[in-house]
Amino acid sequence: MIENLTVDKVLIPADTLNKQEEIYNPKLEVLEDGLHLPNKSINVDTSTDHQHNFYKLPKYYDLAFMRDTEGEIDFYIKCFQRYSDIKVTHVLEAACGPGLFLEMIAKGGYHILGFDLNPAMVEYSKNRLREQGISKMRADAIIANMNDFKFDEKFDAGFVCINSLGYLKSDQDIISHFKSMNNVLNKGAIYIVEISCKCDDIKNEKRVDETWHTKEDQVEIDLSWVIKSYDVNKRLRNIDFKMVVNDNGNQIVVEEEHELRLWIFEEFREFARSGGFEIVGIFNQNYELISEQEHIIGELGVLYFVLKKK
Repeated sequence: MIENLTVDKVLIPADTLNKQEEIYNPKLEVLEDGLHLPNKSINVDTSTDHQHNFYKLPKYYDLAFMRDTEGEIDFYIKCFQRYSDIKVTHVLEAACGPGLFLEMIAKGGYHILGFDLNPAMVEYSKNRLREQGISKMRADAIIANMNDFKFDEKFDAGFVCINSLGYLKSDQDIISHFKSMNNVLNKGAIYIVEISCKCDDIKNEKRVDETWHTKEDQVEIDLSWVIKSYDVNKRLRNIDFKMVVNDNGNQIVVEEEHELRLWIFEEFREFARSGGFEIVGIFNQNYELISEQEHIIGELGVLYFVLKKK
């Protein structure tokens, strides 16, 4: 747990950071590349920084969000086979992050392109692919914005993981995203979206990963992702995030608030339709099919929505 993590160095109080730019500047290259830490301990309060420093640290993001990638990719492939009207050879991943899915999809024999708004994530993904010996013809990553993107090539399928779509908070941006995705997919292609909907009772919000610990070699990370509140009128889910990293004796603490779209199923379905998609399948985290006639709410947990281009 975070409260029990032992830190050898004294942390700098967050309220002094604005007076100590020489100690920490979130735009410094040492954090942008996501590969190194400053040789001192830092306490960062970025609650007002909408760029979210967590996403500027892909090395630690990659370790923090390790998951059953093989099981998930197997599920994607089965969806390709079941729901797509066309043979899937070229795949697109939105908000690709550190590129784990790019690597695994490419190794599965597909061509894949990923895009992300964060340059550090894109660079990390590129390095990962090249280190694995995967050519640019097979897999690559580029910088692009989820709410408005265009590519020269067309794709047979797309997907977006772990509620990354939730960072598009306005109706206009969400619809723009679906229209952009529709434009780069071939006719009959599918788009798999992983999100969680609003709970009828926030107390029943599934919080399996509210706090967790992960370790690899000499890097240990304690994380907390706590759903704090809903703002139903603004359609926002408010989350408090904290990450404590101990990397070979170097420590870094990131604390920030994340605002994500509060998804209501009926609205999500209309957004998808406005962008040229129809829902053809809904699955839970166990990859079990759920009827669209069921009351689709947050109590069901994180869901996979399989959309087909109309």
